[in-house]
Amino acid sequence: MTVTIEWSKEAEVTFNQVVTQIGEKWTEREVENFIARSEKVIESIRKNPSLYPYSKKGLVHRAVITKQTSLFYHNPIAGKVILLSFEDNRQNPSKLKY
Repeated sequence: MTVTIEWSKEAEVTFNQVVTQIGEKWTEREVENFIARSEKVIESIRKNPSLYPYSKKGLVHRAVITKQTSLFYHNPIAGKVILLSFEDNRQNPSKLKY
């Protein structure tokens, strides 16, 4: 089953923030690796939205992109997934939005 992926405004902003942060601290190669890994995870979500577990705060799934970054997404109706946000895994868990 393949579903439609929709990016929320917050997902677009947080993805760009992560890419910018990586670019400032590391090389272009790491930026490309992060983007490729993100695309791979999003493609696996497209094929199977239930693949990743629910987050601790509700009906939102959490997909770990890298050791430092997770993608939160919601599957509100069959055939559609909304990417909500890319979050830093190193922050206090109580500060996570989802």
